[in-house]
Amino acid sequence: MPKVLTEDQLQFYRDNGYLAPLDGIDPVTAAAMRDDLDAFAAAQGMSAGDLNMKGHLCFRRSYDITFDDRILDVVEDLIGPNIMAFASRFWIKKSRDGTYVSWHQDSAYFGLDPHELVTVWLALTDATPDMGCMKVIPGSHRGKTYGHEETFHEKNLLARGQAINEIDDSNFDYMALKAGQFSCHHERIVHGSDANDTDGDRIGLGVFFIPTHVKSTIGRRTACLVRGVDEHGHWDADPEPQGRFDNDIIDHIRTASQRYVDPQYVQEADA
Repeated sequence: MPKVLTEDQLQFYRDNGYLAPLDGIDPVTAAAMRDDLDAFAAAQGMSAGDLNMKGHLCFRRSYDITFDDRILDVVEDLIGPNIMAFASRFWIKKSRDGTYVSWHQDSAYFGLDPHELVTVWLALTDATPDMGCMKVIPGSHRGKTYGHEETFHEKNLLARGQAINEIDDSNFDYMALKAGQFSCHHERIVHGSDANDTDGDRIGLGVFFIPTHVKSTIGRRTACLVRGVDEHGHWDADPEPQGRFDNDIIDHIRTASQRYVDPQYVQEADA
């Protein structure tokens, strides 16, 4: 029996690989998170969006959001009651900065087995098509595993600029969101986003959730149990930020990010 989703929503997710929009945090909390991002940039001399993995550990507020019942109730309906936050990233497109995300499948680079990860993309500002909101090819999670070219293009927000070059993208859906809303998408769905052509910034936090039975295929790594119990022990525990910012954790985040970018780590998914 689902906690919050209807049977129609569950079937839509199974068939299409995504759900949007869903109600998440209130606009006040979203604004406070944007303030945290500004304060982090001032203190660290870098954007939290430059960290490719585990961005939610940068702040206590973003860490706490991974335990939010409004989000986890939806995630539980999709992947079950025992849930880990595997990784996360702040996705920041400044006004007219030209950054984009090429068509790709998350499963090709996360190094997970089986492919049951669900991404929650939480909007901290409005995200509309002209702002470069996420777009997906419905049903592509049930299709083939695509090869990806690693372009390392400077405007591509993906860590390796990974891109699917030959794909029929004539049929796609936008996942537009208002600040505080979130979307969910399957690890294997083909998705991307265009440049932000507006005068405002587009900011979101993507959190990658897995059921506890999912394993790492590239060695032992870390994650955080956010709901239920872990009876499998496949993951070491992430550190827990104690204050608004926790400088001691930044090295942990950098190490995880560098490993994700490093080409020596082959993380391609099995077909």
